Amino acid sequence: MKKLISIISILTIILSAFIIPTAVSAESLTVKTMMQFKYQNLTFEKNEDDNYECKIENNDEGFIKVQAYNEGEYYWLTVETVKPTNDVKPTVTITDSKDGSVVRRYEFTVTPAKKIAMKNCKFNTKTTHVIRIKNPYIKSYKLKYDKKLLTYKSLYIHDGLCDYTFFCRKMGTTNVKASIKGILIGSFKVTVGNYKASVKNSFKKSTIQYNKHIMSYDFSEGGSIDIADAVKHFHMDAKYTVSISNKKIAASRKLSKDYNKPSRVQIYSLKPGKTDVTVYEQKGKSAKKKIGKIKLTVVKVKDFAVVNENYACDNDGLFYEFFVCPGDEINLKKIIVDRYINGYCTTEKFKKSDYTINFKVGDEGALEVDDNGIVKILGYGNKNGANSISYKIMFSDGSMIESGGSFSIVSEDFFD
Repeated sequence: MKKLISIISILTIILSAFIIPTAVSAESLTVKTMMQFKYQNLTFEKNEDDNYECKIENNDEGFIKVQAYNEGEYYWLTVETVKPTNDVKPTVTITDSKDGSVVRRYEFTVTPAKKIAMKNCKFNTKTTHVIRIKNPYIKSYKLKYDKKLLTYKSLYIHDGLCDYTFFCRKMGTTNVKASIKGILIGSFKVTVGNYKASVKNSFKKSTIQYNKHIMSYDFSEGGSIDIADAVKHFHMDAKYTVSISNKKIAASRKLSKDYNKPSRVQIYSLKPGKTDVTVYEQKGKSAKKKIGKIKLTVVKVKDFAVVNENYACDNDGLFYEFFVCPGDEINLKKIIVDRYINGYCTTEKFKKSDYTINFKVGDEGALEVDDNGIVKILGYGNKNGANSISYKIMFSDGSMIESGGSFSIVSEDFFD
């Protein structure tokens, strides 16, 4: 009997080694735990001819909101959480309308929204400021505060953050409560007073960029310093100026007072190196007063950064509504050089020896390009990338940038 059991056990082990694993059952349950006021996209691919249906159970109290529909090769399925589920488990079941078989099945647990830590703020009167609050939810906060002290201006939502712009009307302290659907998420204090101006700690050691082909203040980021950004507790009725110890490294230019910043200057680069920048405040006719110092480092950035700024100035891009006909020839290299290499932001033009451009067209035979960047339109073919072309700009400093696009190949009748 022992030998028989041993033989059966051995056979079971051997046979199990040859069993082909089957796919996970379509009816298997996927458990999802999500926090309140969150969103998840569960869209998946399907055959274009398939048609699926969605059934939601255990959701009479509206714990979740579901959007589901067929669209070509996709079944769109999104879930938004509304309130905690406690012991109830709402389920979403996707079935094939042909035979009723289960395609997807989800069970949801919704946990309560978590509190968010928020920092207290101090501002001077008659100034406008952005208060940035972390927000991991899909809903923006409703803020409750003393409207005699603060006037709400605007809201900008980005990357899990909410930027609230406020005008500080008069001195005092208010507790700002942030909530979603009546649920308190966090709070912080805003104190409006009359504080001394100083250079922010985060600006006492600063770095800006330099490239001889562009004025550094034309860099969208990192090329200059607006002194108002560097001053903590600035006053709107004051002027902020600087003195630069090494005027070969950096310079400044005047910026006018606007709705949220006082009269001040902007520091920009002249060449790589280091220099000290002393910051001054002047109120009315009183003598200007030193409020802090910045140790400034200017670093050289490579040439591709200049092209990036020219790209940023070109909202639509060169291939937007670029209509061509079979038989046309386009000097694409000249367009790229004029528009992006020696474009709007370029102040010192690049020499031809500073760069090379390589081109590549698709394999469908609709386009042809030579080493000089002359593109010939050989025929139609707006599908499968036949009308597309890519290019790579390589600079003598070792940097490079790649881009491309598609022509719209049309007949001559198109222009009638």
